[in-house]
Amino acid sequence: MTKKNKILVLILYLGLLLIFLFWLKFDTPCQFKKLFHIPCPACGMLRAFKLILQFKIIESFSYNILALPFFSILVLILMIDIIDLITNKDYLSKILNMITKHYLLIIILLLISFVINIYRNI
Repeated sequence: MTKKNKILVLILYLGLLLIFLFWLKFDTPCQFKKLFHIPCPACGMLRAFKLILQFKIIESFSYNILALPFFSILVLILMIDIIDLITNKDYLSKILNMITKHYLLIIILLLISFVINIYRNI
């Protein structure tokens, strides 16, 4: 990945972080749940992220079981992108390739989360 692309990815992450921080101020309802009347795989993720940021890790699982792994991966990718920019290495591409190779596992985890969210009616 070129340095220009790394900077664009970093800007994208920072933009998403700003959007996320904006959403933390408000309790925005899930649009999927509003439309289909069932919880989506990501229902409760924002509330769980709030709890993770408050270091209430165990409580975050009551809102969404995938919040901690997803949050950890996002933080890891952001840190790796910053390290890549500083050291001029390309670790991020390797990490993203590894994640895309395991897309089936990610889909299965999302389906499990979907079923759990429906069962718990989050």
